[in-house]
Amino acid sequence: MRRFALIIAALLLSACGAREDSTLNESACARSATREIAWTQGEVADVITTSAQGPSCAQAVVTFVARNAAGDPLWAFASTYYDMTVGGVAPEGAPAVTNEQMDTFLTSWADATASRTGGLPQWREGVPTLTQSATTFAYDTPFERETYEMLRARDLPMICYAAAVEATQCLIVDPASNAPTMIVAYGP
Repeated sequence: MRRFALIIAALLLSACGAREDSTLNESACARSATREIAWTQGEVADVITTSAQGPSCAQAVVTFVARNAAGDPLWAFASTYYDMTVGGVAPEGAPAVTNEQMDTFLTSWADATASRTGGLPQWREGVPTLTQSATTFAYDTPFERETYEMLRARDLPMICYAAAVEATQCLIVDPASNAPTMIVAYGP
């Protein structure tokens, strides 16, 4: 009899938990967008997937993931919807973010730009930083001048994606390590 009571109690507790979960899922935000882009293997398409997960779309964590054609992850970046669209944390009393707004954002974000490193600004000799060589935006690179200029001269395939409201990061596959790496970040 005691065993039967424990089974009934366990079933009742799991049923309560299921009701709580279904209530949360009604307002939860689980959205994604996908785009193919030729980047790492020439004609074979890589896949960019942007997604949102959270108790609501206003509270969602948004991610940008690049995978090769085999599905192996190459790069991942995470932020929030508000940081990517407005900058910073959502203000108190901010309006709800609709599924349609999130879908529009994710579709746009997945539309990474494919280009080549030869189009990046030259880092002039004798200038201490790349930003001081550029004319339109402020540029930053994790590389020293000689390495940056070598990678730029090799005219490598590159993708660029939004990393904040007014910031972009550009990725290459590092020829030395064969791993994706950021070559430059820029913004106003």
